Amino acid sequence: MAKHLMIVESPSKAKTIQSYLGKDYKVIATVGHIIDLPTSKLGVDVENNYEPEYTVIKGKDKVIKELKQEVKKTEGKIYLSPDPDREGESIAWQVVRVCDLKPKSYERVVFHEVTKPAIQDAIDHARKIDEDLVQAQQGRRILDRLVGYPLSQLLWKKVKYGLSAGRVQSVALRLIAEREDEIKAFIPQPYLLHDVTYTETGEELIFRLSTKKGDLYKMTPEFQKEVGEHLQSQDKHTVVGYFEKDKSSTPSAPFTTSKLQQNANRRFGFTAKQTMSIAQELYQGINIGDSGMQGLITYMRTDSTTFSEVAIEQIRKWVTKEYGKEYLNDTVRRYKTKAKVAQEAHEAIRPTHIEYAPEKIAKFLTPQQLKLYTMIWQRAVATQMKPAVIREKKLITVPQDKKLNEVFSKEKIQYQVSAEEIIFKGYSLVEKYSSDKPVLVIPQLKSGDSLTVEEYKVQELMTTPKSRYNDASLVKELEKRGIGRPSTYASIISTLVTREYVKREEKSLWPTDTGMLVAKFLIEFFPQIVDYDFTAKMEDELDKIVSDKIEKEKMLDDFYPAFIKDIAQKEKTISKDKLTDLGETEKPCPKCEKLLHMKIGPYGKYYACFTPDCGHTEPFIDEEKYHIPEEVTKEGYVLKKSRFGSFWAHPGYPEIKKTLPLLLKDVCPECGKHLVERRAKTGRYFVGCSGYPNCKYIANANNGRIRKGAKTKKVTTRTRKK
Repeated sequence: MAKHLMIVESPSKAKTIQSYLGKDYKVIATVGHIIDLPTSKLGVDVENNYEPEYTVIKGKDKVIKELKQEVKKTEGKIYLSPDPDREGESIAWQVVRVCDLKPKSYERVVFHEVTKPAIQDAIDHARKIDEDLVQAQQGRRILDRLVGYPLSQLLWKKVKYGLSAGRVQSVALRLIAEREDEIKAFIPQPYLLHDVTYTETGEELIFRLSTKKGDLYKMTPEFQKEVGEHLQSQDKHTVVGYFEKDKSSTPSAPFTTSKLQQNANRRFGFTAKQTMSIAQELYQGINIGDSGMQGLITYMRTDSTTFSEVAIEQIRKWVTKEYGKEYLNDTVRRYKTKAKVAQEAHEAIRPTHIEYAPEKIAKFLTPQQLKLYTMIWQRAVATQMKPAVIREKKLITVPQDKKLNEVFSKEKIQYQVSAEEIIFKGYSLVEKYSSDKPVLVIPQLKSGDSLTVEEYKVQELMTTPKSRYNDASLVKELEKRGIGRPSTYASIISTLVTREYVKREEKSLWPTDTGMLVAKFLIEFFPQIVDYDFTAKMEDELDKIVSDKIEKEKMLDDFYPAFIKDIAQKEKTISKDKLTDLGETEKPCPKCEKLLHMKIGPYGKYYACFTPDCGHTEPFIDEEKYHIPEEVTKEGYVLKKSRFGSFWAHPGYPEIKKTLPLLLKDVCPECGKHLVERRAKTGRYFVGCSGYPNCKYIANANNGRIRKGAKTKKVTTRTRKK
């Protein structure tokens, strides 16, 4: 029988730690939180200092029973070892509460890497539960409930059943919705890019018309009319400068949670949730052959950019041994943490065993694990290597014509070509130095040299709006505004997608009609809840609970009474009909010929007539997405909805039982027939060929099909079983 008991939050982590500690310890997992606020009511006693009313989470009765049995059998010490953050501290507190542990029977153990030395050191330095961390987590959870529960109830009444509004998720939704409004309101403007090639330098060197700062010069059509024709008639240009300078590029700071999510999204297309899931696997432990279970990275929820002195020493020894002393930075390079308060772990994300180079353990990792681990390992090693030295070369020319020279001087423009060459690799030996500048051979010409124009190239383009957010850019924006924390970025985005307020399309986050409506509702009626500065301030106040600067009850008292009063007032004044009206359309009502309005209801958008004596409604069909059969226009087929989905029905339906499936415009890449959306027994949506069973093509509905103006993009396919 094991003498001591260690309780962690993850079964995988428990398995790894058990292999380290041996038979004197029993390691079991809570599988996350075990108690929480109830789902069917507010669950907070607002009359009694906002006391939370905890209930056992559904499905956790078996876990709690096992916890109590193991606690009862334990003769020695009980070590509470969930993750080293607020959530982990809260889980430890929950175990004490549920199992009714005596103060002297347990200790809190915190480690930031799942390695044998780190765990043993944590046991040697066990402490009591940090009540300030627990209070901060409770304050966050209670605040989220006090905001989300009454707001969600109001959304049910005024918009449609099943909607919800979270405190931080709503602010993220506002960011996405406002970007969408910017894109729709954007008016493209024409501009031209001027390029020139010279006989003496060859076609490979393209000189682009630029500002003297090096930015592209976007020539207006008016300026093109003024000088373009004259400019393009010139056959001689003059070199006005050849510049060559060396610059150094230092390695980036070690990975924090947000930077890890951003880089993984940009490089590999991982979502924030996907990145955290893979990082969790690397942290908890991977079976490395003869070495057994090994935690490969430190704790992945952190906003710190520092490494421990031990880790720095190990990295520097590795660099000297593997790459030579000439690549080791002369001094220890340390990075300052930019976050106002260190929220979570005390170290940046790094490999726990620097000797486990990616190529050495590649066969033990999945392709996704290897990609993420390689990125973390390379970044960590690069931090202690010398800067890369880059030689930048630039050649500048202008037309020889005197009048054009005056215009170019006035506009501060010139033709430029530039390139970079790495003359000392430094850290780029491990982590690639990124530059958009092409690797070109630029001749070392002198000022005053004459060049013969080979060809002018003029590109007519239009200005474009800002891009929609993706996981990387949204996390970056949230971090910049002080909204959310390392442990919440992934869940914020995941929640928006799960609630169908946002959809992913070609890696971008697009707000749905429901998402835009909820954002509009919150911005118009509860501007404080989605105010960026207010939300950041609330995050700071939650942080102050950790440092014991404010009490959570005071923070909640300053917010909740006024908020709940506002909810009650808005419930009386908000008009549901007005809120769900998306505006007048150009489509006439078939009954009274007045213009129909677009509305949104429980099943999405639909047309409605606002004439008092009419009341006509009909479903909305997205003609960019769906194929409209001839029968719809010729015989007046109408769109109907059933529990199995939408379909076209004969105008005499149900007496005349003629129906047609709702087909997508996209066609099957195998047989050419239209695709159709289907739903599996599991509830998952997929896209299949309308020629089934003759053609058995199917694709993932989220990634395999939707791409405006393009043929079906086959991403995930398989053949149905007969």
